[in-house]
Amino acid sequence: MRVYAISDLHTDIRVNREALARAPLTGHADDVLIVAGDIADSLSVLRDTLEMLASRFREVFFVPGNHELWVRGEPRDSVDKFRAVLRVCDQAGVRTAPGRVGGAWVVPLFSWYHASFDVRGEGAADELEGWSDRYFCRWPREAERPDRFFLSLNEPHLHSYDAPVISFSHFVPRTELVPAVRWLHFKGLPLVAGTTELDSQIRRLGSRVHVFGHTHIPADQEIAGVRYVQNYFRPESDSPLHLVWDDGIPRSEPAGPLFC
Repeated sequence: MRVYAISDLHTDIRVNREALARAPLTGHADDVLIVAGDIADSLSVLRDTLEMLASRFREVFFVPGNHELWVRGEPRDSVDKFRAVLRVCDQAGVRTAPGRVGGAWVVPLFSWYHASFDVRGEGAADELEGWSDRYFCRWPREAERPDRFFLSLNEPHLHSYDAPVISFSHFVPRTELVPAVRWLHFKGLPLVAGTTELDSQIRRLGSRVHVFGHTHIPADQEIAGVRYVQNYFRPESDSPLHLVWDDGIPRSEPAGPLFC
């Protein structure tokens, strides 16, 4: 059983959609694909993309990213949109809850970001003026702190499992996985990248591998016994998938160092 990872497909962008349609995704009928968020904010584009992926792989697992929770008209807020996204996944045969695949468990973790992630205090708040989530995400009272709201949804699944765990989220669980601001084009990224409380949940699960997305910065790095992998979709790539698990053995390919 092979498990592959990808994130940030953004198939609402034409060049990405066309590149994914051309990508070599045949020969994976017995394999599993983890998609770590950000396919599209359009439910119809999301559905089409998930259905295509589900037709190529034995199992597809998905968590929403920030783009999926943008609201343009209906639904009324981002929590309603989240629930609508889960319904689309269910209709497409895509899993958003833990599932055993061969000799491992794949455990999706819902998440959001919080400014406390910027432990270095380097994030440039003035660069968030154009951050789209500020305009397209609407939070009801039950999710005034979206990071805590989504983390609370994971609690029922935070227990021991009878096989190795591969977990995944859209947002970043550790500060080491975001380069120092001097290396970033978007200097506000540390303020909207993730939450360290997510890593506490990863540790409670005993994850062997954790896949994430969001930053569009490739990563394949072991930290304190967990391998963290980000493989965002690049339309120019001839090989868009990243193998993270192969018949019970964690598999990784170097993604290059992160500048700190």
